[in-house]
Amino acid sequence: MSALRDHLSAAGAVCRRDLALFASYRMRFVTTFFTAAVTLTLFYYISRLVHSGRVGSPNRYYAFVVVGVIILEVVTSTLATPIATLRQELLAGTFERMVLSPFGAVRCVLSLMIFPLLLSLVLAVASLAYAGLLFGLPLRWPTLPGGAAVALLAAIAFAPFGVLMASAVMLFKQTNAGATFVVTGLTLLAGVYFPVALLPGWIRWASDVQPFTPAVDLLRNLLVGTPLSEPVLVSVGKLLGFAAVMFPISLVVLGAAVRRSRRMGTVIEY
Repeated sequence: MSALRDHLSAAGAVCRRDLALFASYRMRFVTTFFTAAVTLTLFYYISRLVHSGRVGSPNRYYAFVVVGVIILEVVTSTLATPIATLRQELLAGTFERMVLSPFGAVRCVLSLMIFPLLLSLVLAVASLAYAGLLFGLPLRWPTLPGGAAVALLAAIAFAPFGVLMASAVMLFKQTNAGATFVVTGLTLLAGVYFPVALLPGWIRWASDVQPFTPAVDLLRNLLVGTPLSEPVLVSVGKLLGFAAVMFPISLVVLGAAVRRSRRMGTVIEY
């Protein structure tokens, strides 16, 4: 228990440091939320042009796309932001402290995901409130806690992508293009902006082999009442299964990347 407490304390320290850095830019939360608000406003007016049997009325399409955009930001918080932070640590020469600390490089890299995830959850709630108050998004507020739990589970299931990208940063020092490729692929394959049923048959299978599609389906059902494409237990099982299988694999890869970088003498190079 003492070791677990020490690890949690160290992870919390990394999170508090990231919070302090974020808060040092006094308008950063405002500008971050403003960007999200502009996106939600843009899609509201785009939704006025949508009349489709697949998604229903413009209001239903707006609810459809808002939840997709918000959960995309949550799950990608464990991908793009942590590897950018890791890259900054390497550039600033501060990653050396993580490598030499008793906490270890692997745990430090994992801890870099905590603050971006928490921030994305706060922004998600603020964005839902914004869309509900200004544009009448028909939210099911009683099920919001369940939605938060699903979003957290989805982020954990998606985190192995971020861990693998962090491994690539350790080895090659540049993976921004890779992160962009993964995020772009998910937006197309997981039904963020349109139903996956519209995808051609030769690629539709890809929507079922990654954790984002069931996460989007569950969130839409909980928050705006969109019908599920499969039973709840199946979707939750996919998220749990993906996390259980991929997380250990990604940790092994990250550990191997750190050890190789140490042997090559490049662990703190940028």
